[in-house]
Amino acid sequence: MNAALTTVLSGVVVMVCLGGVYAWSIFVPPLKENYGLSTAQTQVIFGLLIAIFTVSMAFGRPLLSRYGPRVVALLAGLVFLSGYALASVSGGRFPLLVAGIGGLAGIATGLGYLVSITVPVAFYPHRKGVVTGVASAGFGAGAIVLSYGAEYLFARGMDVLAVFLVIGLAYGTVIALGALGFSTPPLSDSRAEPVQSAGLLRDRRFIRLFVGIFTGTFAGLMVIGNLKPIGLLHQIENATLTTGVVVLSVANFAGRLFWGWLADRVSGSVLIPLSLLLVGVLTLAIGALPLNGTLYLILSAAVGFTFGANFVLYARETAQVYGLGNLARVYPLVFLGYGVSGVVGPSMGGFLYDLQGHYAGAATLSVMLCVVVGLLQVWWQRSAE
Repeated sequence: MNAALTTVLSGVVVMVCLGGVYAWSIFVPPLKENYGLSTAQTQVIFGLLIAIFTVSMAFGRPLLSRYGPRVVALLAGLVFLSGYALASVSGGRFPLLVAGIGGLAGIATGLGYLVSITVPVAFYPHRKGVVTGVASAGFGAGAIVLSYGAEYLFARGMDVLAVFLVIGLAYGTVIALGALGFSTPPLSDSRAEPVQSAGLLRDRRFIRLFVGIFTGTFAGLMVIGNLKPIGLLHQIENATLTTGVVVLSVANFAGRLFWGWLADRVSGSVLIPLSLLLVGVLTLAIGALPLNGTLYLILSAAVGFTFGANFVLYARETAQVYGLGNLARVYPLVFLGYGVSGVVGPSMGGFLYDLQGHYAGAATLSVMLCVVVGLLQVWWQRSAE
């Protein structure tokens, strides 16, 4: 097996482990019932993980340049294990859960994601959309494995903190082993001039990408972080709630592959506004409509499928706009928009639920934001032509 293919497969393996973060809503009920956390507190943990994940991507780029993908991915595995181990001995205390899962696991996720999304695509410069879709699809599939695994352990009476320890040991080990399959890509796109990070805030192209990924992930994360509680609000049975998390993850996986394939054929100036409109409308539907089990599963799948676009379109568009040689430099900064939404989106959903007793307010806010930014995307693109 050649180095390029091995690197892609290693990236997918690491992404599957890291993508378990999207099963977070599975842990919300036991953390609330057994350790007295509020809905908002559980979403702060989830949101902080997303935020630190994106920040550590930006700070991880110099490590990747200096030490190479194997060392950075191995470090991700060790830090991931440490974070979940800390959470397992937290006694349910909120600060330690934040430090372990939100902090250390967030750092590990950022380092592993940086390697897995930027290194494989450098081997296939003419298939940026497809390779990005395959790599990010692994992240989308992660919640499938973790959802079933965690529910299996819960069904056998294991406490949520003990489940955290199992996750840390198992996934941390797999990430560390997966690190061995990465190779350093050949130099490519040498004609692309190096981008200076300080000038990006004055670059309309960067602002368009940053605001777009913030908006699309804000809406999706509000649903993902609260998916199981949304179902509980409508008295949907537990088996269906677990299936909903899995269905969303499967659709997220398939969506990333589909959007990656489509991105190599249709301009990002069309696909980005379209994806924003779709995720906004679907977030409104699942957050505001009266749900039964069937509609819950259908909308979970639809949100997951559309949410997956964010992790293909913006990476591909960054490489297209700034050149493949600048992808590892610019994309982590674009991806910070996802980090900001990770703090605001789930926490906003949890806060408004605690305040109002429903998710309609947060869903309405999401769709309004998506429509406005979608229209701005069209205007920015036309004004640049």
